[in-house]
Amino acid sequence: MKLTRIAKLKLRVFRDFVWPKDLHPFARFNLIYGWNGSGKTTLAWLLSLVEKQMALIEGEVELEFDGTTKIKGSSFASAGLPQIRVFNRDFVNATLSQTSGIAPIYFLGKDSIEKQAQVDELKKGLAEIKAEVGKAESTKRSAEKELDDFCVGRAKLIKELLTTANNPSYNNYDKRNFRRAVEALDAQSAAAALLTDEEKARLRSQKDAQPKPTIDKIAAPSVDLDALTREVDALVTRSVVAQTLDELTRDARLAKWVQEGLMLHSGEHASDTCRFCLQPLQAWRRAALEAHFNDAFARFQQDLAGLFKTLESVKRALGSVSLPDVSRFYETLASDASEASQKVSSACAEAQTAIEALMARVAAKRDQPFAPAVTAGTVSGSTRSSLADAVAAFNAVIEEHNKISVQFKPSVDEACKKLEASYVAEARAEFAQRSDAVKTATSALETVNKRYADVRAKIDELERDILQHHRAADELTAELRAYLGRDELRFETKDTGYALTRNGEYVQHLSEGERTAIAFLYFLKSLQDKSFDLKNGIVVIDDPVSSLDDNALFSAFGYMKERTKEAGQLFIFTHSFSFFRLVKNWFHHLPGQRKKQIESRPARFFLLRSRRYDDGSRTSELGNLDRLLEEHESEYQYLFKCVYQEANRSDVVELERYYGLPNVARRLLEAFLAFRFPDMSGDLQPCLDRVAFDNAKKTRILRLLNTYSHAGAIADPEHDLSLLAETQPVLRDLLELMKAVDKDHYDGLIKIVTLSSVEEQGEP
Repeated sequence: MKLTRIAKLKLRVFRDFVWPKDLHPFARFNLIYGWNGSGKTTLAWLLSLVEKQMALIEGEVELEFDGTTKIKGSSFASAGLPQIRVFNRDFVNATLSQTSGIAPIYFLGKDSIEKQAQVDELKKGLAEIKAEVGKAESTKRSAEKELDDFCVGRAKLIKELLTTANNPSYNNYDKRNFRRAVEALDAQSAAAALLTDEEKARLRSQKDAQPKPTIDKIAAPSVDLDALTREVDALVTRSVVAQTLDELTRDARLAKWVQEGLMLHSGEHASDTCRFCLQPLQAWRRAALEAHFNDAFARFQQDLAGLFKTLESVKRALGSVSLPDVSRFYETLASDASEASQKVSSACAEAQTAIEALMARVAAKRDQPFAPAVTAGTVSGSTRSSLADAVAAFNAVIEEHNKISVQFKPSVDEACKKLEASYVAEARAEFAQRSDAVKTATSALETVNKRYADVRAKIDELERDILQHHRAADELTAELRAYLGRDELRFETKDTGYALTRNGEYVQHLSEGERTAIAFLYFLKSLQDKSFDLKNGIVVIDDPVSSLDDNALFSAFGYMKERTKEAGQLFIFTHSFSFFRLVKNWFHHLPGQRKKQIESRPARFFLLRSRRYDDGSRTSELGNLDRLLEEHESEYQYLFKCVYQEANRSDVVELERYYGLPNVARRLLEAFLAFRFPDMSGDLQPCLDRVAFDNAKKTRILRLLNTYSHAGAIADPEHDLSLLAETQPVLRDLLELMKAVDKDHYDGLIKIVTLSSVEEQGEP
């Protein structure tokens, strides 16, 4: 079996990966390139589960083998999987011990015939147990599906019965809600929750009713008829001290006319001649008129006018009382609301009549101030109290209406809860029956899995005993020298393991590169074990050259190539471009690699890309290797292409796309400046100072790169996002700088990028 695709993957940095339609499948030889944080470790760890035949318990995955067979991660423990050997960081940690130097590393040795016979017998039984595991898993899946279908059906029924505009909480009711509810019931609470048909019909009617909005209470004008009556009585019975003239006292209209005339002959209009008849205005006559119309009389007239205006205002207020329409009340309150509304209207009309009577008395006194007081009318007790009582009665009806509206939703919610509890209680017995079937199937699966694990452990123990513990120390030393390209490290047999010396001195601590090298040697040797069929198996190698210098890297590559070239299928993951280039050149010279159709080539290349979102999370995806990475001996052209394309992108780009770009731009700029100024190294600032370019733009470039880039990795977003949003214009500045410094170099890169884009569009 050969791995052809990772059909689906939702695990760690792979949020929701689906194998792209335009991505060619895996071949016999596969090289996967990606920067740190792009998901290489996750993929290698996932394939190590296939090696160990351990089910994936986090996330989801579906692997495709031989182009047709798809196996989910949850079935790794029982499915028929190919032999796989995985080298990754976990393998290094498991191979070497930090506390006592090198842990026992078991290599091939002499066989124990007796133990091998036991292994063969146990493996026969293991195959039978594995079949039982598959059968138990199938039984469990069937029971779980029946339980799940039951929960889905009941949840759908409850949702249909309880979904209402008055209670939207059941719009998203699903199997999880039903399961939580039914699992919370015991026999006693289930019996208490059951309802009769009549009770359920009443509650369904209650939940389907339509609510009405609340109504504001009415506020009648504050009218104190008793106080107004007393005020009118006091004013109209007041005496005005004056020397009255009989003809003016008897004729109110004449008195008003004369009073106005006197004012027109006084003050700024003062005149001794009558402006009407042009006869002399006698002093004695003026004195008599002024005595008649003295200051007390004027104030009295003002008081009468003010009181009249107050009464008019009260009358208008009574006429402006607005009552809510009876149709706004619930049907049960419509009759009471109509009766109360009529009473309020009648009470307002009666109060207006009483006010009009008081206004008439004031008007009469105003017209004849020296006449005897008009007979005072009495305001009946019913008139005084009817308005307040009517308003209170109407507001009481409004309160009852509002009480129903306020309590409407809680009553609907309570009805829905009771109905749900009843429907759930009715399904409890069947749910318990199906749950018990799942528990029984689970228990049976656990039992057979334990048997499988026990037999597997026994086989592993016997096979470890069969393996030869020691090989000649000189042989190990020679292999390490061939791998690292130097012989300063040497093995010595000591007790049950090995000791290492460096230049004759015992090694207390191994470097990371040395640890990786020794573990990788063991891994490559294990590929020759009789328990592993290299020509038909799958070999996965994740960054085997970590922390090695360039000289050791080349030696390690040659050692790895020699021992993996016969593998049935080979996967190599790396973030080191130097190692990537070595493997790429190896693959390019494989027989048949130059065939036109990618599907006919023995080796294929892939690129892991990672993106960050504004919340700091990442997502990775596997895609085709960019042509510039495959065709050139450095990643410089590819970095330029990434910067050029993003700088000239015209569509709307989400901020998440920019997180990795400052790092790409920094790598490009460092390579460009290293070429321009080979005598300088280190910080970008001194190199940029030597470039004749706009200082403001250089500052902006340096600011973005120093804030959002980190060599070899995708940085965490811990700075101002407004700066990151400037990525595209800063990339344009960077390209402008390169063009200004070396136009021929820039034009050559543009030509490469343009040609690459055309080829990508023409060939899948």
